[in-house]
Amino acid sequence: MEQELASRQQQIKLQAEEAQKLRKRKKAEIMRLSNMEKRQKQRLEEVRASQKQDEANLNLKEQLRSEIIKELKVLEMRCFDMASLLRSLGVPVEGGMHPSPQQVHAAYKRAVLKFHPDRTSGSNLKQQVEAEEKFKLISRMKEKYKFQ
Repeated sequence: MEQELASRQQQIKLQAEEAQKLRKRKKAEIMRLSNMEKRQKQRLEEVRASQKQDEANLNLKEQLRSEIIKELKVLEMRCFDMASLLRSLGVPVEGGMHPSPQQVHAAYKRAVLKFHPDRTSGSNLKQQVEAEEKFKLISRMKEKYKFQ
């Protein structure tokens, strides 16, 4: 009888330990899920904030682009050849008032490198948009003023 009682108490003790382990696992799982939910909500808020910032940047870029295009159209009207266009954009062209096609081509290459959008991408949106538009202008003018 005493052995049976001791055996029964041992079983109850094991069951209690097992129940306690199960409660700890459940609690840990609940904490893990709670933390995961918090991280997901935080990430969602970050994504939404990032989208709002991107949208604001896009609107600002378009506003800057329209202003810069107006300025460049005036510049385009004043230029009579590729050398004068490059000089007005701040790119030096060797050869004085009548440079050779090779000198103009060399200045063109310097201008393309200077205003290439991939080389000017930075934190300043105005500089980035300005470089993009100047790059487009230089490319269009190359077709207009063919040079070899």
